[in-house]
Amino acid sequence: MDVLAEILSWSVDLPAWQRDALRRLMFADSLDNESITELTTLCKSAHGLSESQDTEPLDKSHIPTDRTDAGTVSLLSITHRSGVNALAEDQKISFGPSLTVVYGDNASGKSGYTRILKSACQARGTEVILGNVLSGTAPLTPSVSIRFTVGDDGNEKEWHDNAENGDFLGRVSVFDSHSAAIYLKEKTDVAFRPFGLDLFDKLSNTCEEVRKRLDRERHMLDSTETTMPELPEGTLAHKLVSSLSSLTKLETVTALGTLTDAEKEKLIFYEKRLADMQLENPVKTAEVLKLHAQRHQALLNHLEWVDRSLDMDALNVVFDAQKIVQLKQTEVVRLQNATFLQDLLNGTGSDVWRGLWEEARRFSTEKAYVDKPFPFTEADARCVLCQQDIDSKAVSRLKQFQEFITSQSEQEFKQAKETFEELYKNLEALKVVNDTTENAVKELRIEMDAVATDLKKSLQDAAKRHYKVLKALQGNQELTSDLHVYSSQRDKIQALVKELDQRADELLKQIDNEEKEKIKKDLQELKARETLGKHEKVIIGEIDRKARFAAYELCLRDTKTTAITRKSTEVTKEVVTKQLKKSFNEELKPLGFTHVEVELQEAGGERGALYHKLILKRAPGIELPKVVSEGEARCLSIAAFFAELSTADDPSAILFDDPVSSLCRWGQIF
Repeated sequence: MDVLAEILSWSVDLPAWQRDALRRLMFADSLDNESITELTTLCKSAHGLSESQDTEPLDKSHIPTDRTDAGTVSLLSITHRSGVNALAEDQKISFGPSLTVVYGDNASGKSGYTRILKSACQARGTEVILGNVLSGTAPLTPSVSIRFTVGDDGNEKEWHDNAENGDFLGRVSVFDSHSAAIYLKEKTDVAFRPFGLDLFDKLSNTCEEVRKRLDRERHMLDSTETTMPELPEGTLAHKLVSSLSSLTKLETVTALGTLTDAEKEKLIFYEKRLADMQLENPVKTAEVLKLHAQRHQALLNHLEWVDRSLDMDALNVVFDAQKIVQLKQTEVVRLQNATFLQDLLNGTGSDVWRGLWEEARRFSTEKAYVDKPFPFTEADARCVLCQQDIDSKAVSRLKQFQEFITSQSEQEFKQAKETFEELYKNLEALKVVNDTTENAVKELRIEMDAVATDLKKSLQDAAKRHYKVLKALQGNQELTSDLHVYSSQRDKIQALVKELDQRADELLKQIDNEEKEKIKKDLQELKARETLGKHEKVIIGEIDRKARFAAYELCLRDTKTTAITRKSTEVTKEVVTKQLKKSFNEELKPLGFTHVEVELQEAGGERGALYHKLILKRAPGIELPKVVSEGEARCLSIAAFFAELSTADDPSAILFDDPVSSLCRWGQIF
């Protein structure tokens, strides 16, 4: 199996941010803080918690084609400066190119150097390095240096006090009695992996870092308290708020929290209705309500008159009538100029002259010449004004005047003028603001301040409109388009009159408890919805918070390492576990260990790591140290150690500390 090719194929179904992380981890042991921040943002953007981000997922171009050997690590020397056990200061041990054996009496310091190498190199379990506790002074800080080479470049490197180059020493393996016990008792992960197999561990660690950041942000979001409105239980508003979730639709909140005009009126009516039910004398209250209704009906009648008078259609009728008067007057003047001689007195035919003519007609027909046609011009007739005898010339002139007055043009002009004057008189008589309106505004102000304010403004705007119309008519001007517009309050007042009458009628009825409870329930429902509407922003904010919290849950789901561990286990079994099992069995044969059936088995996985453990094939539940002898135990642990080394990519240095003391008395072998 090509490990990297397998990882690339598997990664296609991973979240986008993990694919980006794999690309970054291809040649990095770990990611810095900035990279973790970027990956966290990528993870959040996939679920709408941040703006959309571009990703660069792992692809074939990122997989290295040259996977050369990293080079064998060879130890040159180890120098103890100070602070380790009772070792001599500035003491140095040099290592040969092949096999180096270090021997000495007990307590000569051999294990002290082993502890140093276990701390710096690869070993199953480390030990705390103590100072010289028997020196009588405070122990010094441990200080050592290790010289080594990597590959065939011949360049020496040095490691001291946890400095750099520690990764190279990690390829040097150490075996001692403490390591042997671990192989027998505990499960162990894979110490040496084929190139690329460590990507699973690194990706798991990255997931953990991203998860920590997401978890902190989610915790902060979860700790943000939202004060929700108090709503009566059982109402639709309470049910909605109690069951808020990230899936609650904003339109549902808006729709439930928005009362129609009819519902708003019903809410006010129910409040007043319940208040009426508590009264001791409902009959008297009903009479009061009827009186209020009558006063408001008078106001309503006045508003209807205002609307009828100032309606644009009505105003057009008045202005059109004025235009007709002007048109007819022009025709009369034309007839007058054609009828009357030039030697007549100035103003003959005018309105004043027509008035004089009309009065002369009345005097003639009612006093001077009763039942005689006017003008009376028979023999012995006299002028009704100067009472001189009427000669033939005067008779001709009077007949001419009469023909003018009785002409069709004059009659049409007279009719048009009367029509206009009647319309103007009615419009002029309109008093938009009067005592009735002033008192109505004051009365409404007590219980319906908003309606009173709207009514007052409406009347003021209507009065301005009325004034401008009259001014235009008086100046013979046309109807302009910039008239004041007013909002008629007639519908509101009409609804109020209806409400007052209804309340009065209801008061006179016998109210049972069932109906009363129904009114209370309906009122409670409406008030709950009204409260919901007032707190709509808070509730929508809570829905958004829950949606963000749910999105964080999705993000955290994307950081789970279960799939990574499963795939790591699958690949490791294929490329490592088979090799480990095979090598372990092969290593037992030279050691002569064939009488007890022991095998290396998988022991589960965690965050990308696959574990193995030595077990008795016929009694897997029994711990090995309880069954095998000390020598058998050492054989098994050495075989496990060698099997583990068989999976390494390079044959770097190996250290044994007293490996076979239970089989024969050997010294330490390096």
